[in-house]
Amino acid sequence: MTLLSLASKQIWPQVLAVAHLQPDSVLLLHSEDLAESKGPAQRLKRLFDDGGLVPKGGTLLELVSDSDFAAIERCLEDLQRNHQLPLSDCVVNFTGGNKLMATAAFRWGVRHARAFYLERRNQLTWFTAPDGKMFTRTELLNGHVTDTLDSAALLSCQFGDEVVQFQGERLTLNEKGSKVLMQDLAAKLQGETRLDRGAFDFRKWLHIENPSAREPKEGDNLEYGTACALLKAGVPAVRRSVELSTLPDSRNSEGELDLVFNWNGRLWVVDCKDRVGGETKIEALRTALLGVGGANRQTAALLQSVAEDLKDRDIKILREDLLQISEVGGLLGCALAVRSTKPPQQALEFAASRHPQVEVLLKTDLVKRLPAILAGRRPR
Repeated sequence: MTLLSLASKQIWPQVLAVAHLQPDSVLLLHSEDLAESKGPAQRLKRLFDDGGLVPKGGTLLELVSDSDFAAIERCLEDLQRNHQLPLSDCVVNFTGGNKLMATAAFRWGVRHARAFYLERRNQLTWFTAPDGKMFTRTELLNGHVTDTLDSAALLSCQFGDEVVQFQGERLTLNEKGSKVLMQDLAAKLQGETRLDRGAFDFRKWLHIENPSAREPKEGDNLEYGTACALLKAGVPAVRRSVELSTLPDSRNSEGELDLVFNWNGRLWVVDCKDRVGGETKIEALRTALLGVGGANRQTAALLQSVAEDLKDRDIKILREDLLQISEVGGLLGCALAVRSTKPPQQALEFAASRHPQVEVLLKTDLVKRLPAILAGRRPR
């Protein structure tokens, strides 16, 4: 089989289709537009070559117009003839490209060969019209066909090497971690997770490749604990502490992704926070003042004012974190936010409003809720 596929910024339709169909060769059709078409096509070729999705040398880049309908059809005709491709072996993926490119590729494909479109829910819709009459059929694609692909390589394919500054640590379960019971992991996450407070070190259950050189942070152990929960739930590998420069068309400056993994045909991004919120700190201070007799009407008013300021700060920080992970996840991604304490209501509403929706999880619920979320069910 030879797959003729329109490249665009969203790489997943091409990656999933190639992994599912396992073509002998792929012709990646792209325009001159470096950001929208040519660049993604170049990165897809490298992913297919390096990842073994297509036989080495079997992926070719082919330039097509993005504004001339007839020229696109002529180009497809020329490619089929010049490469001596039997029409019975040709399949056109018109999921990418702009609308004009997709329509032209669709018309040529159904007239001369076969064509398909990949829906977001991993459904292939096939089209053929050998005698002028359109025939369609649907086929479900198993998203797990791409689970073994490295999430760092997928990030680089999506955004480019210039964006991914550090691919992050690669985490898998070691022998001890593989034998840990789920209830034991849940118990560790139910308790304290900060190492400076005597928590269990989740790194004891992990094999860590490409360790990060940055200074440790107070929330690192929750990230490792969350990775353990993901790996025990079936995820093959998790990337941690992935460093990014500014994303194209993003409102965020360069940043760091706590956890990234590839699962069921989606790129998942996880943000972890293991810190005491401003409101909790104020309550502790208020209790301390009462204990030493330092509480009065003036200090109460001052504490309330500080509490409001800290609450606004906490919400602002969380909104920025959620915005970044939803941007990285993209239209076909998934985003999770793991917290040690329940975030303010305004932050939860913001998370629910994002597309894709950011699922907010308490660390105490990780082991219980992750399997359903990873399976595509999201109970509240």
